[in-house]
Amino acid sequence: MDHRGERRPLLGGRGAKAPSAFAGRRLACGAILLVEALERLAFYAVVGNLVLYLNGSVLGWEGPSATRASLVFTGAAYLVSPFGGWLADAQLGRFRTIAAGLLLYLGGMLFLLLTAEPRTRAIVCGNRTGGEAGWGGPGARWNASGPAASGEQAGTGGDYCRGFVYTGLVIIGLAVGCVKSNITPFGADQVTDRGPEAVRKFFNWFYWSINMGAILSLFLISYIQQNIDFFIGYIIPVICLVLGTLIFLLAGPAFVTKPPDGSAFTGMARLLFRSCCPWTALSARSPYSDLSEEALFTNGRRPLDSARDNVKVLKRVIPVFLTLIPYWMVYFQPVAILLFTCPL
Repeated sequence: MDHRGERRPLLGGRGAKAPSAFAGRRLACGAILLVEALERLAFYAVVGNLVLYLNGSVLGWEGPSATRASLVFTGAAYLVSPFGGWLADAQLGRFRTIAAGLLLYLGGMLFLLLTAEPRTRAIVCGNRTGGEAGWGGPGARWNASGPAASGEQAGTGGDYCRGFVYTGLVIIGLAVGCVKSNITPFGADQVTDRGPEAVRKFFNWFYWSINMGAILSLFLISYIQQNIDFFIGYIIPVICLVLGTLIFLLAGPAFVTKPPDGSAFTGMARLLFRSCCPWTALSARSPYSDLSEEALFTNGRRPLDSARDNVKVLKRVIPVFLTLIPYWMVYFQPVAILLFTCPL
């Protein structure tokens, strides 16, 4: 057999070096890993001490109100994730959805930052009234885990700055949903064409970046917030988000991007709606009557075939997700009991 056209040995001789799985994609993969680490750092900087911050001597929220706000924020961040995935798949694409989420994230963090600084807090929330001296006054920057300042009574306020804080938390929750649901598949887009080994290596580093961001936040940022100053503790994640947003936008030309090509949720929703409400569809009209022959038979499959397959998979997955509800209910009960019964 003639091998004159072969330019690369099949088995690779001694001294032959196989090309890297990330050749030409190092910048894209490195940018995604760094952005994910910075985003997780910012997220846990909010989650880690949110109850302590709201229940501190300046905002003075009651324990149940502070815990409720924390749970609402965490729940919103996860419940918005399906919407973020749909937005990327059907409307904006993953790159633009992540970029919009990072900008929204930064705006929400600025809301919390304004409440942590005495002068801006007095402007956006007003001074405390009703004879409670010292609330929002000069020099009211505080260590929330320490004793209340002169004239302040921790936990006796009426959820001071409630509207402004909840607005910031809702914005951050929406942003987390947009970023969290898309950055993982967007990272996979960068290396899928390099084979399963490249995907495995990338996600090894991806989950390391998640854990490193979380560990750094829960140890370093939480320490700064509890023992030094919440204002500084919120400035650091804001800086990290600015850095992460710039890295992501500047690395845009290096990314493998795909246009939105439709969401699986849309097809499943239409199929389920037609199954539950058959009277809404005209019996004499075929669901394929408006489609061309080329669109009808792509690789021998009709458009609704994939939707039916997705519904079958969803039916098998839903029972697994339902079993997680009691687990998280039990998980959060001891946390809530400790927060309500132990003085801060």
